[in-house]
Amino acid sequence: MWRRLVIGLGGAVGLLLGGASPALAQSFGGDAKVLPFIGAVAGGIALGLLFAILVGPSRSVERDLSGRLGVYADVSTADRGFFGKMPILRAFSRRAETMAHDRGVFSMIETALEQANVPVRPGEAITIAIGVAVALGLVVFLFTGGAIVALVVAVIALAIAGALVQTVASRERSRFEDQLPDTLNLISTSLRAGYSLLQAVEAVGSEASDPTGREFQRAITETRLGRSPVDSLKMVADRMESKDFDWAVLAINIQREVGGNLAEVLQTAAETMVERNRLRREMRALTAEGRISAIVLGGLPIFLFIFLYLTNQQYLEPLLTTFPGIMSLVGAGVGLVLGVMWLRKIVAVDI
Repeated sequence: MWRRLVIGLGGAVGLLLGGASPALAQSFGGDAKVLPFIGAVAGGIALGLLFAILVGPSRSVERDLSGRLGVYADVSTADRGFFGKMPILRAFSRRAETMAHDRGVFSMIETALEQANVPVRPGEAITIAIGVAVALGLVVFLFTGGAIVALVVAVIALAIAGALVQTVASRERSRFEDQLPDTLNLISTSLRAGYSLLQAVEAVGSEASDPTGREFQRAITETRLGRSPVDSLKMVADRMESKDFDWAVLAINIQREVGGNLAEVLQTAAETMVERNRLRREMRALTAEGRISAIVLGGLPIFLFIFLYLTNQQYLEPLLTTFPGIMSLVGAGVGLVLGVMWLRKIVAVDI
């Protein structure tokens, strides 16, 4: 409020100086060119300050409340950051969120962003991905002049953005699963030392490395805001898509209802998870050859097509300009996707 009052007083003073500059020039006998120029400058400053007052940002009650809650919830609101300063981008991101809701992919995108620890909303992520894809498509179109190539590059850029987020999210999930036995051992040790369940969760949040420490700190924050500890841990299991931790939360919930030695149960679960992880790594080593074969066979046609297009474009012209050629490309793409999915299904072992 004080900032706006000072700006308003400055604007009023500037307007008074700008309006009174001719009178000052006549009263003091000054140069008729200097004082009007000063008055014009003061008037411009005043107009700028008034514009800042009228359309500048203001701190409303809702914004103050969002700022205070932002200390406890690590989420990016639509009124902050770059998107909050650009109304067009903010409106586009909200429209993208609405379309994602209508098509049922909003929760999937939000889960992937949370798992990858990307501090943007789903609508903002969609806007950034589309903007980068359009920019790359325009650059390719300006350099090559081919609309089809620019469209293909834009689609590939969107696919790479989605695959990158999914890859980071998958890596975070794998790290969480690898850290889970140590996490359960730490909780079990804390319970045996006389800690309560909430104190044990706080110990994990402060001592464990990310992503386990980050997720448990979020669970602690949700508990302080009113959610029960079991529900907060259940949300962690759902966010990280961890069946093992979901079973551990189920054991905690059963122990809270019927009683029992929770520390011993968690330690037994941790030992079982260690053995399962060891077996899972052995199976990945045994199926590594099949997975590499799937990657090579899936990527070879794509890289060969790009190489031929860059070196001998006339050779591929019938595939891109004739109807039988386009249908052949579509059939080859569908067959390639089915083949890669088949190979992945063969080498995938669920333990």
